[in-house]
Amino acid sequence: MVGRVHLSFAVAGNLNLDQYLLVERIPGPDEAVEVLETFFEPGGAATNVAVALARLGAEVRLLGFVGLDDAGAFLLQRLSSLSLDLRCVRRVGMPTGRVLVVLDRAGRRAMLALRGANIELKPGSIELSALEGVEHLHLSSTKPAFTEWLLAEAKRIGLTTSYDPGSAVASEGVDRLREALRHVDVLLVNKREADMLGLENLKRTFKGLLVIKKGRLGAEAPLEGVSVPAFKVGVVDTTGAGDAFNAAFLVCWRLGMNLEECLLLANAAGALKACRYGAQSSPTLEELLSFLSSRGLGGLAAKVRRLAQNK
Repeated sequence: MVGRVHLSFAVAGNLNLDQYLLVERIPGPDEAVEVLETFFEPGGAATNVAVALARLGAEVRLLGFVGLDDAGAFLLQRLSSLSLDLRCVRRVGMPTGRVLVVLDRAGRRAMLALRGANIELKPGSIELSALEGVEHLHLSSTKPAFTEWLLAEAKRIGLTTSYDPGSAVASEGVDRLREALRHVDVLLVNKREADMLGLENLKRTFKGLLVIKKGRLGAEAPLEGVSVPAFKVGVVDTTGAGDAFNAAFLVCWRLGMNLEECLLLANAAGALKACRYGAQSSPTLEELLSFLSSRGLGGLAAKVRRLAQNK
């Protein structure tokens, strides 16, 4: 068995309560359908990445905001059971962020989001002591001003950094991110977000490692000319698959693996997550290594196991 990988991360961004509504099909305007099942899970891109990192054995400190309401209490209770460091999650007098996820049997989804307490993610809102004792800072779906401020502080004290802007921020164009990108070592985006930002724009603007998640088409680091195919699996819910990808990529990158290996492991983590319901059903390290072995990649699984044990 592989235990902890002795890597330490801080993750900042949205903390949400996700409510899932499982339906036969997603309704159109002025149309109603029956809900077959409903359940609640912690969510938000930062929360998903933090949980995925912890499930892979890393030490993780979560930075963000929840409300003083029952939803905030539920989130903290659930997350505390997942070995996350929650000392830097603050409770404020606003509703906890919420996302309503309508998911059909084919894995298609529609989502409605309330930012709530997440609006408190502003420059200066996080105590900088939250970055002490960690090796890497990851931000997910955070606004440019907050992102630039916190990443700059992380680089100032010698941390490595990564950022997944999400579609809302990416849709504003690369110019809005120009200053923040100066402090990013690894930029993680999906194909749609890469198109929004523009690959040629990124080539001119971004000096770090660009990783593009392409779903069924695999993943690539285009500026380095490295790409890998996807794993074929039975998809039921892609919510959080990109976050599981991010976590696995960052663990492998911090372990010193080469880009092709990092992309393969990350693709495998995203594929395993897509086979399960819930944004935080990402694989453990043992599950990930078993999956690799079952797909003829036992040598790669053995390398990860060795690096994790020696780190």
